[in-house]
Amino acid sequence: MPRNPRSADVSVVIVSFNTRDLLRTAVRSLLASQQVDLEVFVVDNGSADGSADMIARDFPAVRLIRNDCNRGFAAANNLAIAQASGRHILLLNPDTEVQPDTLPAMVRFLDEHPQVAICGPRVLFPDGRFQSCGYPVPTLLGEIRQSKNIDKLLRRLVGDDPVRPIGSVPFEVDWVDGCCLMIRRSVVERIGLLDEQYFLYAEELDWCVRAGKAGWRVCALPEVRMVHHQGQSSSQLSDFSLMHLVETRLRYYRKHHGLGTALATSIVYVAGCLRQVGRSRQKQAVRLRATVRWWRSLLTA
Repeated sequence: MPRNPRSADVSVVIVSFNTRDLLRTAVRSLLASQQVDLEVFVVDNGSADGSADMIARDFPAVRLIRNDCNRGFAAANNLAIAQASGRHILLLNPDTEVQPDTLPAMVRFLDEHPQVAICGPRVLFPDGRFQSCGYPVPTLLGEIRQSKNIDKLLRRLVGDDPVRPIGSVPFEVDWVDGCCLMIRRSVVERIGLLDEQYFLYAEELDWCVRAGKAGWRVCALPEVRMVHHQGQSSSQLSDFSLMHLVETRLRYYRKHHGLGTALATSIVYVAGCLRQVGRSRQKQAVRLRATVRWWRSLLTA
């Protein structure tokens, strides 16, 4: 990734797909950031709602990349990251609103903690309710516990999963939400770009895990806040997004935990679908199709 002669503090990358109005709000909130030198990219993934034309017209300083089709989240981000000049890279969803001090606080934290590769803020719903602030890595046991009956039994045998109070002090996590994720450029140069086998979902999880395996830390910053209109950027995908959610999770397990864990997880998914076949029949059918498609991919790989 060759650097431009003038480097910004942060290169922000927003991938948009039919989110024109939310995208406008996101860019406006971003440009109000205080005391930070920004370079902003918008990668439009073949939107049909005029998103790209709106950016070109209303925000001429934003670097616009137009794709003629939906290339997926990872591939679209990589197009901009390859051109970015910033010391840090920020992945930002088009259905978000950052506060004026969100980006400066994240930059300051990375600059003051050289052992940290990636950080993310406290993410809130528009009404102020808590949404996320970092996560542990998914596990096969966690997938099994999605069944209420099994979870009830496990609670009796091994107790509840430990819950860490959020508080206001930065703390180490396994991964942070890709709706607002800042990573050092030097780390990207070491561990590589986003893995494009993930069309939608799990890209940031994979990136954070790769950074951890390379010896870096990932931290959540609960005192730094932003708003996420969760699901708006993929709401129009519906069953399509659910299909990729299942497939990418199985891809993640195979890559980082081995084929055996991935196969066991896929069986858990199928069992869950069959158990709930009378409820949300369409959604269960989508999950089954996604799992079967992943099985077929093993035979053709």
